Amino acid sequence: MGKRDNRTRRLLMKRQLLKRTISTLLTISSALVLSMNSGLVTAYATEGGLSAGEAAAQAALERTEPVTTVAEEEEVVEIPQNNTVVVNGNITKSTLDGHYYAYSIPGLAVVSPLADLQKQANFMVLEYFFVSTWDLYKYTAPMALETMDTIAKAHEAELGATFQMTVSRYFSMKVYPLENDEMQITTKVMIPTAFMGEKNSYAVVYVKSGGAYEILPDLDDEPTTITFNAHAGTGAYGLIKYLEK
Repeated sequence: MGKRDNRTRRLLMKRQLLKRTISTLLTISSALVLSMNSGLVTAYATEGGLSAGEAAAQAALERTEPVTTVAEEEEVVEIPQNNTVVVNGNITKSTLDGHYYAYSIPGLAVVSPLADLQKQANFMVLEYFFVSTWDLYKYTAPMALETMDTIAKAHEAELGATFQMTVSRYFSMKVYPLENDEMQITTKVMIPTAFMGEKNSYAVVYVKSGGAYEILPDLDDEPTTITFNAHAGTGAYGLIKYLEK
């Protein structure tokens, strides 16, 4: 009887060990599935006798805080418009809307009354003007600057700040080209301090597509500004300073 009892106990112990092994394997398998489904990609340490599978099972069964990513608000950078002229503390803002991004000059403003310009252009109701200005450089408009520099030297003058100005027609939320050589769009610009001279006189050289040019005289007596009649459409403009004789 003793031998039979010992054999029976050994069989029971083997069965219990087999059940524990199967249970452990099932736990590890479930844990690995949970780990894969939860997207865990962290490598866990195996100190203290834990196998890699047991470590993964333990980590998968632990509750972790969810990681929440909060998108940062996009910072809106607003570029200031250069559409005002300051003379003796008095600020004059352009009478026409648009995008004034020519910064080689301290300030630029169309000073013609809006009603007068609409009359010149024969605009109907709900037709408006839209002005765009931006700087011109040798690497962006080499031919235009070379032409203006040649014209300035031919008139014994020095070329200063250069910019492009486009006066367009705005209707029904769209901008359209505007060509009208008869229009006189009176515009005032501030002279850069470095370009000023005590005894110099100034003007503006205007060059349009095709190379035709015109010298636009200064219409005011203010030493810090130049007032000239710009044209509708697109043209390159440059400040010129007549050399002292």
